[in-house]
Amino acid sequence: MKRSFHGRIGVSACAALCAAVAGCSTVEDAPRGKEAYAAIPAPQAVGMDYRIAPDDVLRVSIYHEPDLSLEDARVTAAGMVRMPLIGDVSVAGLSASEASDVIAGRLGQRYLVSPQVTVFVKQAVGRRITIDGEVREPGLFPFDGRLTLSQAVAMAKGPTRLASLGQIVVVREEEGQRKAAMFNLSEIRKGDAADPEILPGDMVIVGLSRAKAIVGGVLLAAPALTTAFIVLDGK
Repeated sequence: MKRSFHGRIGVSACAALCAAVAGCSTVEDAPRGKEAYAAIPAPQAVGMDYRIAPDDVLRVSIYHEPDLSLEDARVTAAGMVRMPLIGDVSVAGLSASEASDVIAGRLGQRYLVSPQVTVFVKQAVGRRITIDGEVREPGLFPFDGRLTLSQAVAMAKGPTRLASLGQIVVVREEEGQRKAAMFNLSEIRKGDAADPEILPGDMVIVGLSRAKAIVGGVLLAAPALTTAFIVLDGK
């Protein structure tokens, strides 16, 4: 019976870079110096457009039903959240608003009259970056809000004493292509260069030798690579 109740390193100066990888294309007039930082795409808004991912932590509030509400509901690897009465509900890939509607629909089928459900993403673990290379604690790091390159390196407890601060490589997926850029952390710290935005899914690699080991031979040890952009592959 129903109850009622009241979420490239474009390399014009070094064309040999792209020759190292089949299918790699080149931008002839790539931005250089500080202008190169502007080529990084703007981050997606955090909030209503965020899509729930496995391991996210949700708050599920059901109006006037505290016994059915959840304060820390972790999304399973299969993308489910387990709710009282209705069991597992698939929420991965949905916004918080869409997840609210799905849960309300399930509850309304058998248990509640016009349930009012609010889903809030408490911990967006789906927003993660990888930090590797010459940092003190490399690994996979979740983050909320906006994140800059210098903040990302700080999350890994900072660079090691052997780190080359002029060789910070950022690798990201954009429109089906892997792209990379190299930045100078020393210049960023001194205010001589902008601190670029780091986006969910990015890989930050401190040190060119480690970047070459991870990304491949396209990242050759060439001085012209600094602050330029390159498409890593033709995917």
